[in-house]
Amino acid sequence: MENIYLSAIKMFLIVIAMACGIILLYRYSGKLKLRLPIKNSGPHKVETIHLGFRKFVSIMEIRDHVLVIGVGEKEMALLASWKKEEEKI
Repeated sequence: MENIYLSAIKMFLIVIAMACGIILLYRYSGKLKLRLPIKNSGPHKVETIHLGFRKFVSIMEIRDHVLVIGVGEKEMALLASWKKEEEKI
């Protein structure tokens, strides 16, 4: 009876260790230069420059495009956009 409990505890700990390993691998895959698929390919803010009260220029990345967006108090405008170059390793 005691063997069954020890086996169940060992199996549970192994599953937890594997899950932690997978989470760490995905989290640090960019630093390790691994080419794992990134789940979130939505908009990503790169930089924002505040120009005044409720006025700023923001640079955003969306998949393989870079957008420069100007935002005012009541309006928003696309100032520039270009396709991002692939990094060469």
